[in-house]
Amino acid sequence: MRIFQVDAFTRHPFTGNPAIVVLDAQTLADAALRSIVREFGHAEVAFVLPATEAGHDLKIRFFNTRKEMPFVGHASIAAHAVLLETGRRGYGVCRQESAAGTIEVEAHPDPAGLDAPAIFEIRQSTPQLEAPLPLKTSLRVAEALGLPGAKLHDELPVRIARRGGTRLLIPLADSHSLDALAPQADTLMTIGREIGVDGFFAFVFHQGPQAASTDSRMFCPSLGIPEDPVSGNAHAMLAAYLFEAGLLPRGGGGFVGRQGRQVTRPGLVAVKLEVEDARLTAVRIGGTAVIVSEGTLRL
Repeated sequence: MRIFQVDAFTRHPFTGNPAIVVLDAQTLADAALRSIVREFGHAEVAFVLPATEAGHDLKIRFFNTRKEMPFVGHASIAAHAVLLETGRRGYGVCRQESAAGTIEVEAHPDPAGLDAPAIFEIRQSTPQLEAPLPLKTSLRVAEALGLPGAKLHDELPVRIARRGGTRLLIPLADSHSLDALAPQADTLMTIGREIGVDGFFAFVFHQGPQAASTDSRMFCPSLGIPEDPVSGNAHAMLAAYLFEAGLLPRGGGGFVGRQGRQVTRPGLVAVKLEVEDARLTAVRIGGTAVIVSEGTLRL
């Protein structure tokens, strides 16, 4: 059984977000899948299976050491990089079956040259946003992140977003505040249980003269991830947040998300919005990936 380690949302090995990809896992029982995840506990694992539903090209199951996940963005990018490299898919769109529903993943040649064979774009339906968190709860979150309440953004609220996971989106006043975060894992887990989230995504928004961008960090202690280097799914949620806040064009567009610098695994996420009649209808998360190692899994 072939197994790969892939770094996603990057063009360079040992940066971006690592994932393990296992091909042809359909013969394995769930107990065996979980044993493999424990063996490679440093990264989330994508098990590639044949599709079980009509109209799909493949199925992927995602695990970390704590539980099975409905969807993992960077592990999807990693899996499709492996499938392209091994000749199991070509350029164009693949329909991926997952516990989060149908995910379309498009591969097209990298116009930048030979650094990566392809750019992959994941098309997701619009994430759901909940009402802003009460100020008292937002201040508790700031304190758990080691942040003075005054360093929360003074106009943008803290909000919960849902799509293939649940994240708390936390806008900060400036990049210095982002760098200075010192999360208290136990307190974040307590708050997460109370409000029903499993990740805390802090970000800073920048409006440049030609394009928007963000810097971010994400903490998921309840999932066994002290700090997630680069999250594709959270950037899709952030796109919905920024669009609703009026910070992205009503006609479409997007932004570039930077994440991972603070844990020496920098990566980039290209985010595009699909808009119809001034309404956000889908989000595309784009990035490259590099295969770092491959081998044979002996069971």
